[in-house]
Amino acid sequence: MTKNCVIIPCYNEELRLPISEFEENLTSQNSLYFCFVNDGSSDGTLNILNKIKSRYPNQIYVIDKKKNAGKASAIYTGINEMLKLNYFDVVGYLDADLATSIQEYERICTYIHPPIEFVFGSRIKRIGSHINRKLHRHLIGRVFATLSSTMLNLPVYDTQCGAKAFTSKTAKQIFNEPFISDWSFDVEIFFKFIHLVGKDKVEEKAKEIPLESWRDVGDSKVKLSYSLKLPFELLRIKRYYKKKFK
Repeated sequence: MTKNCVIIPCYNEELRLPISEFEENLTSQNSLYFCFVNDGSSDGTLNILNKIKSRYPNQIYVIDKKKNAGKASAIYTGINEMLKLNYFDVVGYLDADLATSIQEYERICTYIHPPIEFVFGSRIKRIGSHINRKLHRHLIGRVFATLSSTMLNLPVYDTQCGAKAFTSKTAKQIFNEPFISDWSFDVEIFFKFIHLVGKDKVEEKAKEIPLESWRDVGDSKVKLSYSLKLPFELLRIKRYYKKKFK
């Protein structure tokens, strides 16, 4: 049975964390584990996480970071701590509000088998799917995704979807160093993966899977002012990895 650990970065999620959805999956099967990374929350998030850990001690891990360092740092920390255990076959991450459901995460993970070692969800609105996204976030996302795809020279539709999973072997190489960007770190993952497997092997070893459902939960923690800086952030990332991997 494949052992799969999902990293959940948490920052002030006391009112947004859907505990019942996590518990429903914890009681229904035992091959899925969760590592909650409390990223310096100032509310009651840590208390909630410790309570759920006390109820499911064998399937829940809680990492408490005393200072807020951002989503990229939380995911980086969580994945590396779980990899140290040498217990999991697959590691990945989801947003704390479960905009992508646990069931959808499990579905995209079924595609991880040789030669596929990296899978990620894609929020493509189409007939038969239920992708509920605010218009302004969709438009900003499409601009960012188009810029990212062009920069990477890859036919990827949605670099920023918060549902990604890797074989443990691949994750060790992708997450071997901290990211230089907080909210655009997903693009860095693609740069690292291209370098790891070679440009001609990316479409053989990675798979983008359209989600059946995705929900826009609450307000994004990414400020509009940051959205205006995204093209410059992408250029910074490109220059960094071009220099690093030349």
